[in-house]
Amino acid sequence: MIRYIYQYIGLCFFICFDLKANMPLERDPFQPYYSVSCSEQTEQLLEQIQIWHFRGVMKQIDQPYQQIWLSSNNQWLAITDDTVPNILFPWHMQSLLNDKIIWQADLPNYCHQTVSWTMPLNE
Repeated sequence: MIRYIYQYIGLCFFICFDLKANMPLERDPFQPYYSVSCSEQTEQLLEQIQIWHFRGVMKQIDQPYQQIWLSSNNQWLAITDDTVPNILFPWHMQSLLNDKIIWQADLPNYCHQTVSWTMPLNE
């Protein structure tokens, strides 16, 4: 008799876990899911980077040290040795030329493209 009770409980566990395993993953209710098109993401990224303006650069002659200063709405941002702060994520400096900085950001994998923006150093 006890053996049948254990088998019944085991069968109930198996059915419950099997049903749970076949259910689709649920998203976090506090993070609503919405899809953003590639063009919308491009617009958002360009808006994010275009509010920043180049203000200056500091270099040390005897060491390969460099610091780039940007500003936006009374907020200052220092980029040291090409390490871009998280506030500009996912942007990174593709190249730093004498008259401009070329920024690049990767879009998600389903977009299969990157976004570039040129920041002039002399405004």
